[in-house]
Amino acid sequence: MVSEERTIGEENTFLVKSIKATVVVIGVCLSLFHLYTGGFGVVEAYMQRTIHLMSLMIMAFLVYPTNKKWSANKNALIDIPLAAICMMIGIYLLYHHDRIVGREWYYGPITIADIVFGIVLILLTLESARRVVGWALPIIAIFFIVYALYGNYFPYPFTIRSPPPLVFIDHMFLTPQAIFGVPIGVSATFVFLFILFGAFLETTKGGQFIIDFSMALVGRATGGPAKVAVVASSLFGTVSGHSVANVYGTGTFTIPLMKKAGYDKEFAGAVEAASSAGGQIMPPIMGAAAFIMAEILGVSYMEVCKAAILPALLYYVALFSSTHVEALKKGLRGLSREEVPRLVYTLKRGFHFTIPVILLIVVLIKGFTPFRAAFIAIVALVIVAMFRKESRLTLKSFIHTLVLGARNSIVIAVSCACAGIVVGVLDVTGLGIKFVTIVTELSGGILPIALIMVMISCLILGMGVPTAPAYIIAAMIAAPTLTHFGIEPIVAHMFVFYSALLSAITPPVALAAYAGAAISGGRVMMTGVIASKLGIVKFLVPYIFVYNAAFLMIGPPAFVVWSFITGVVGTLALVFAMEGYFFSRLNGWQRIIFLISGLCTFIPEIKSDLAGLVLFAVFGWLNYKAAQNSVTAPQESPAG
Repeated sequence: MVSEERTIGEENTFLVKSIKATVVVIGVCLSLFHLYTGGFGVVEAYMQRTIHLMSLMIMAFLVYPTNKKWSANKNALIDIPLAAICMMIGIYLLYHHDRIVGREWYYGPITIADIVFGIVLILLTLESARRVVGWALPIIAIFFIVYALYGNYFPYPFTIRSPPPLVFIDHMFLTPQAIFGVPIGVSATFVFLFILFGAFLETTKGGQFIIDFSMALVGRATGGPAKVAVVASSLFGTVSGHSVANVYGTGTFTIPLMKKAGYDKEFAGAVEAASSAGGQIMPPIMGAAAFIMAEILGVSYMEVCKAAILPALLYYVALFSSTHVEALKKGLRGLSREEVPRLVYTLKRGFHFTIPVILLIVVLIKGFTPFRAAFIAIVALVIVAMFRKESRLTLKSFIHTLVLGARNSIVIAVSCACAGIVVGVLDVTGLGIKFVTIVTELSGGILPIALIMVMISCLILGMGVPTAPAYIIAAMIAAPTLTHFGIEPIVAHMFVFYSALLSAITPPVALAAYAGAAISGGRVMMTGVIASKLGIVKFLVPYIFVYNAAFLMIGPPAFVVWSFITGVVGTLALVFAMEGYFFSRLNGWQRIIFLISGLCTFIPEIKSDLAGLVLFAVFGWLNYKAAQNSVTAPQESPAG
């Protein structure tokens, strides 16, 4: 579970006030620094990453206590010295910046101070990750450190050539290939500004507009509260980029609304968890992982969004239809007219919030860098917010937002730094190539078996880990394996991306499901099981686009459109088979027919598509007639 932030309550001492003031100063300065670099260009990469990471690590030790059960004063005795050490390391790196970036890796002179600070930074990175995201990610990083240093003692085929300890420290601390590598580089440029954009959206009541708009759009439909959760979470999640944060951001409103409407506690928590986890695959803003994918692949961010749009739509078609079917089974209605805000009024009051988002999409399409686009969107949001009294920013709320953006960035930055340790191990040991060999040998070179092995590996690596580091670790290890089998790089990375995302809703460690259950009061494991069932498309789609890249908008436009249409029908068929309900309840063999229909439509062959469509149409019509007959039969009996 994600660690809780420090609370300032009973011990309102001078020491605690000083910590709070320090956090405010660092948060404001760091946000202004990122706004400046977003508008006028980033500084040298290693310097940008150093300022970004060390500032947020200082904040991490001041915001997240050593032990939340201890008193504030007792925590401060540990937290303040660790924050001070982070500041010392940051100053040291900036002072020696020219020497570090100009030296030859592994062969350039390395000082005693380099070695000491390198070891200390590794330990501080692990400890900050433990505080912020829990034990899962640090344990993975520690395993890889031990494997790097002692891998020559492991049995075949896991044996590697371990690097000398000095080379290992050099690689981790003094090169832009590990802790200060691509993951933290993306966090220091693209991600921070998008998180800051989300913070401004929250402060100016843009988040409330998203919920009101979702209620006005689908609140009165059958099973309206659950559909509100799906729509709101998809919109909110594409900005937040973090499944657990998304659950708490919208779930505190939507989950009680679903329970009140008649949904079970576990189902309500599962809908919010599955919807929130899907927000990170929904363009135009897909969170940190999408930016990292674009950086690794060397393609534009819009190329990643283009590839992600159709699978994301299929995923939300599945969620939307699942909530609808559940409402039909339970006989649930939508919200009343009085409970739902009017759409016209909602748009009138909050339409100005769409201007920055539209502008963001336009400038991204025009070819602006993502961090420049985020800077423009933030400026536009601040300007349009001034036109409404309720969204207008004061100096106090502006400063609060700058601090909020920095605090919200701690999770991503610390996670990316810890994931950078794993990336550094893979780079310095060649373990990524070794994984290719292992999977190839164990799968016998059979692609379907290799895909299953890769997905399971990604699920395990992603357990209890936020999306961005989960994807980074999985991408560095597993994506080369898929490209070795001849799969296109963007297809391979999308497969890994989806597989890593699944850990958020897949038991036994399902952070999004845990968060949903915590709000709903339902059973954790059952919430995770239901969330996995709701997200079944996310399990299947990766295999589908490996064999049919049209789902990633690769190929002739006509075939892409045809594949998507049949994919929608197939998704609905799978939902009806899983839920056992269409217009009326389905018996066992009918569920099997719909399952076959769904699978046929996903096979990239015209004959199989047509077979699936025919099965869906015929048995859908039969089920519709059966439902009509069951409705009319009781009405005829009294007359008889």
